[in-house]
Formats: sequence, C-alpha cells, structure tokens
Amino acid sequence: MLEKEIYRSRSVAFALLLLLGLRIMSYFTLFPDSVTMTQLVKTVLRMALTGVTFMILFSLKNRFKQYKIQFQNLTPVFLYTAYLLLGLISVFWSSSVRYSLLQFSMIFEALVFAWFYIQLVVFYNHISDNHRPFSWLFGHATMWIGLAFLLGLLLDPDTFYRQTHGGEVSRLGGYIINPNELGMLAVLGTVMAYTEMSRTPIKFSQIAVLLISVIVLLLTQSRSSLGAFLIVTAICVLMSKSRFLILGSIVGAIFALPVLVQTIILKQGDMEEVMSMTGRLPFWQDLIADGFVKEPIWGYGFMRISYEDKFDSIHSYAAGMTHNTFIQVLLNLGLVGGFICMFQMIATAIIIAKSENNYYKVMAWLMLIPVIINSTTEFGIFGESNYGIQFYQFIILFFAVHVFKKETKKYSLA
Repeated sequence: MLEKEIYRSRSVAFALLLLLGLRIMSYFTLFPDSVTMTQLVKTVLRMALTGVTFMILFSLKNRFKQYKIQFQNLTPVFLYTAYLLLGLISVFWSSSVRYSLLQFSMIFEALVFAWFYIQLVVFYNHISDNHRPFSWLFGHATMWIGLAFLLGLLLDPDTFYRQTHGGEVSRLGGYIINPNELGMLAVLGTVMAYTEMSRTPIKFSQIAVLLISVIVLLLTQSRSSLGAFLIVTAICVLMSKSRFLILGSIVGAIFALPVLVQTIILKQGDMEEVMSMTGRLPFWQDLIADGFVKEPIWGYGFMRISYEDKFDSIHSYAAGMTHNTFIQVLLNLGLVGGFICMFQMIATAIIIAKSENNYYKVMAWLMLIPVIINSTTEFGIFGESNYGIQFYQFIILFFAVHVFKKETKKYSLA
C-alpha cells in the first residue's frame, strides 16, 4: 500500500512538471507558417491544460478531505481582477471589440489556470512526501525547454535563429518566440536554480538548470534580459555572504563584461541604437504626445493603442503594441486603468514584503526583476497575451493559497 501511495505521489509530481512545461510552450508559435493552426493549437492546448489541472486538484481534494485550502492576502488578486473587469467593460468603447474580447479571454483564461495550478502545487506539497516546490518545477520546465531550443538550433538553425541587423546578428528564438521573451524565460530559469541552491545542498540538476539557462540567455542576445540576469546574480551573490563567491564574481565580471558589451549590448558597435532603445524612446514619446492625449481617461479599449490597428509614429515606426506594458495600460485603459494597475503592483509589493514565508518572498522578488525589466521593453505584465502575464499571475497567487488540516487548523504555505 505504501509503495502504491509513493508511486501516485510521484505521478502527480510528473504531471505538475508536464503541465507547467506545456503551459509555457503554449505561448510559442509552433507553426510559424500557419497563423490559423498556431491559434487553434494554442487555444486547445491551454484549455486542455486548465481542465486537466482542475481535475487533478479536484481529485486530490476529494481524496484527502481532512485538508482544506484557504485563501488569504487576496488584495492583489482583487485589484488584478478589477483591472480585467475594466478591460471587459472597455468593449463598449473599444476601437476593436473583437480584438479586445480576444485578448481579455486569453488573459482571463491564464488567470484561471494560475488559480488552479498554484492551488495544486501547494496542496500536493502539503500532503506528499515527494516535495516538489514551484522553483523545482519551473526550473526543470525551463531546462527542458532550453534543451529543446538548443537541439533545434543544431538541427534547424533557420527556424530557431532570428536574423537581425541586416543578417549580421543571429538571435535564438527565431519566430517561434521573441528572443527577448525567451531571454526573460532563461533568466527566470536562473532564478529557480539560485532559489533551489539556497534551499537545499547544491545538486547536479540545479547546476544543469543554471548552465542551460545561461547558454540560452547568451544566444538570445537580449540586452534587457542580460541586465536582469546580472542584477539577479549580484543579489544572490551578496545574499550568500560568501567572501570567496563575492570576490570570484567581481573578477569574473571584470573579464566578462567587456565581451558582453561588445557582442550583445553594442551590436555592431551601434551606440545610437542603444541610446534610443532600438527606436523605442521616440516611439513612446509619440504615443504619449499624439495617442494618449486623445483618450486620456478611458483609453482606446482593452489592448488597443489607436483608432486603427497600428499606431503610426511620426518619429519612429508603426506598431500595434507599445513595447512598454505601463504605457500600454495608459493607452488602452487610460488613467483609470493606470491607477488600478499602479495600486495592484503596490499591493503585490506590500504582500511580498510582509510575508513570513522566506522561500516565496525571496523567489517572488527575484522573479519580479526580469519580469518587470521585460515589461519596460516588450509586451509585459499588463500587455497583450504573453507568458510574462502568466508568471506575474503566479507571483500574486503565491501568497494567497494556504492549506491546513481541519482538525488542527495548522496552516502551511508549501
């Protein structure tokens, strides 16, 4: 009977890893040549994963009825829901009702998945002797995804590389995923490796997660993700309080930074491109000066930044998204949406700061670094549907789910 219980426990652990890995993959463009097929696969896969997650959670809760899930610290969740509700209401003035509804449905479905998945992880770790915390699951999921990209690069470089700067620069990700988004995922992989190393004795699997994540990050040549990685690494090194590690990191940085600056930050030695953030700064200036002022209170509708499908910048390029999640909120939901999102982020920061669970506290702060940095230059946490939104939803739910045994009411945040 005991062996049977352990086998079931490990089966659920494998399911948790598979669910998370497939969920991340559901944001990839798996069929670059067919938009219809890509959308169909994404929709079916995401709904299936949410359904399976719910069924596993429902089954475990029915089987272990002596344990109960209780929700606390829900202010960030309520404010996030208020943001989505405003997005739904905005269809009454949206410049494209169909697009606003599509984006709302995808982001809301992601929140439902996160709601069930975090519950499942916490509940499973409370009842099982086969402990698999979120950092272990996420780290291994990113490791296998990173390996898939590296293998794909060897077998089919034309698909897995994206050529930029006139074909002079090759970036891992291709048109399967934006290289900057893949870079953010790689940095999150390093966060999970660091978190696991601080939680348990260093293992080979943790080193593998870290090594593969760094290789993928460097191959994406993402400036923003590289900056996030350096910040995360510096924080983790300082937290270790090891003089040897701090000294080694400083020496390593002295030798590595000149190479990184030359090869990644200054692509082809173009300083002007860096200073303008690849044309984003003039684009943002035009968005505020010409776009925001026309609809300052309520915006153009959920995930809309103009009356047309694209905002045609006078001093930069034309685009359908802002490449900055905070400007995106101001354009699509105006000042009303901007204030809701600002208060939501403040509430999230307060909940994290006040948490007594050091594991989730440190991991959440470290996760926010690459997620927020990515949000300043890409889709971001309040932008069009992307897995950065999914990761932010995980963060705000870390501190909301608690499990206790009904007889003792002893709380546990796994």
